[in-house]
Amino acid sequence: MFCAVCSVVAGCGSGASTAPMTPPAENTAASSRLARLTDLDRRVAQVAVRLLQDNADLCPAVRQSAGWALHSASQYSNELRPLVQSRFGLEGDLPGVLSAPPGSAAEQAGLREGDLIVAVNGTALTAGPVRTSPAFEGLAANIAILDRALAEGPARLDVNHGGQPMSVTVEPHRACGYEVQLNPSDELNARADGRRLFISTALAGFTQSDDELALILGHELAHHVLRHRTWSDVGGAGREANEAAAVNGVGDKETQADRVGLFLAARAGYDTRIAPAFWRRFGAANWRVRYPQLRHASAEARARALEQVQIEIDAKRAQGGPLLP
Repeated sequence: MFCAVCSVVAGCGSGASTAPMTPPAENTAASSRLARLTDLDRRVAQVAVRLLQDNADLCPAVRQSAGWALHSASQYSNELRPLVQSRFGLEGDLPGVLSAPPGSAAEQAGLREGDLIVAVNGTALTAGPVRTSPAFEGLAANIAILDRALAEGPARLDVNHGGQPMSVTVEPHRACGYEVQLNPSDELNARADGRRLFISTALAGFTQSDDELALILGHELAHHVLRHRTWSDVGGAGREANEAAAVNGVGDKETQADRVGLFLAARAGYDTRIAPAFWRRFGAANWRVRYPQLRHASAEARARALEQVQIEIDAKRAQGGPLLP
């Protein structure tokens, strides 16, 4: 897919029809829930764009990326859909800009939150049918069109900007060719599958800073950099193999990902010195990481290992050479 961050978090919730009139208290609750979800989505987008752009040379798959987070009205539950239509000006399956993070190609083109993309290079995108339950396939089809356009170079977008038509040209940036997806879940969990990085709303919300969030996403990106997850081009419009990328690991896969992930976060400008303290706080809050688990060391063991990795990072910086894992 085209966007560096594929926003599906707000599609959670029941697909059942809701009554025409919703009590005010429920409206307030839904509005607060939407605000929390979209705030998390923006945070993930902002951290992801730096990680993916600044580590493109190390990633086995790359793409030309706008670095934005996109969403559509159709992906939301019936409870939240009227709110996002009003708040963001969304229409059906048409992609709306949820976030254009600083430093992204989208931001540099002048795109802002609330912009609705209606055409690319003269090809109209489709709003799709009226949907009675959350669906993502319509947005995905529109994103695939955007993907193919940006893979060929700068793309001209026709946009509804605050109710006014506007045309912008997005000059894409080279980035790692993986989507980063925020999933609605109460589990403190993150994973990678070869095409995407996933982080739960619970885990993203647990992080207290972008530096901590970069540790989690950097670890999952490291699984791709280390080729622990096999890349497939199925559904990956605009992606291409980066045969020059090669990072070797020593030890078990999770230890490798911890080490390389810290380097990836450091290369993107995040403060990695907070890693040991984060893992100790995470271990105190979650028994699943407090003690050794299958293929995973305890939080304390990981914290101690990362203290040594930070010494390695500091030494490389002091030597003035490239910060390579």
